[in-house]
Amino acid sequence: MLNDKCDYFILAYDSPSFSAAAAKVPMSPQGFTKAIHNLERELGVPLFATEGDGTRRPTPYAHEFYEYAKHVQAERNLLQASFERIASSGYVEIRVASALGVPGLLGPDFPGGFAAQHPDVSITLNELPDSLCEAVVRDGLYDLALTITPTGGDFATCELYSSSVLYWVRRDDPLAAKESIDAHDLAGRRIAIPGREFKCCQQLCRRFESEGLGQPAIVEHSEIFWIYEFVLHGGGVGFTLPHLAKLEVFNGSDDVVAVPMEGCAWGFGVSHLKARTMGEREEEFAAYVANCARESTARLRT
Repeated sequence: MLNDKCDYFILAYDSPSFSAAAAKVPMSPQGFTKAIHNLERELGVPLFATEGDGTRRPTPYAHEFYEYAKHVQAERNLLQASFERIASSGYVEIRVASALGVPGLLGPDFPGGFAAQHPDVSITLNELPDSLCEAVVRDGLYDLALTITPTGGDFATCELYSSSVLYWVRRDDPLAAKESIDAHDLAGRRIAIPGREFKCCQQLCRRFESEGLGQPAIVEHSEIFWIYEFVLHGGGVGFTLPHLAKLEVFNGSDDVVAVPMEGCAWGFGVSHLKARTMGEREEEFAAYVANCARESTARLRT
C-alpha cells in the first residue's frame, strides 16, 4: 500500500543508510531497497542518488516527497486515533432490513428518533420485498428485520401489528354490498396485488389452492396508487389494507370501496435469527420499534 511505502520512505530519508532503516521495520536490507525502488517506479522519479563511495543521498524529488509523505502519515495517525476513540466509546452499527412500507407506517420520526436518543448508534435501514427481507438476514448481511408475518421457523419474531386484508372493488360491483368476501368471490376475477415476492400474494395463492380454485388471475404491481386506479377504471379488484384505504388521497371518490376478506390478515414484527443473540443496543432498538408501532396503530384506530 502507498501508506506503507510512505513509511518506508520516511525511514530511508531520516536514516543514515537503507540497512539502518530496514532494521527499524524490521525487514531485510534487500527487501527494503526493493520497496524504495518500487516507489520510485510508481512515482516516475529518482528519490535517492548513489555517491561514488556508495552512500545514498536524497534527491530534490525526495525533499519534495518527504513533506507529502509526512502529511500522509500524520493524517493516517489522526484517522486511526479517531477510529480508536469511536471503538472505545462503544459505537454500534445496526443493520436493519425492512419490508416495503413498514418504516412509513411507524411514523415520520422513524428511525431518526432512536438515533437522537442513542448518538453512539448508527442505523442502516434498507426497504426490500418481503421474501428478500428475510433472505438478506439469513445471509448475514443485516442484523435485524422488520418482517411481514408470519416469518420462517428460523426467525424469532415479535409481532407488533396486525390488520385485516381488504380488497378494493367498484361500488357498482355486487361485491361492494357484501360485509366480507372470500376466495370464491375473487375466483375468475383479475386481482391487482403486489408481486409474487410479497407475502400477501403468496397468501392469496395458497388460499386459492387450498380451496381447489386453481391459481388466481394476478396482475402484479407494487404501487398502491396504481392498484386503486386499476380498480377505479374497471380493471378488476385490488389488494389494500385499512391504513392505506383511509389515506385522504383515496377518499375523494365514492366509486371504490374496500371490503374485508375473510380469514386473511397482514401484520409485521421485528425479527432476528434464532441462532443469533441480539446485543444490548439491538434489544433497545427492538423496544423502540415496538413503541413506535403502538403509537402508530393508536393513531390508525382514531
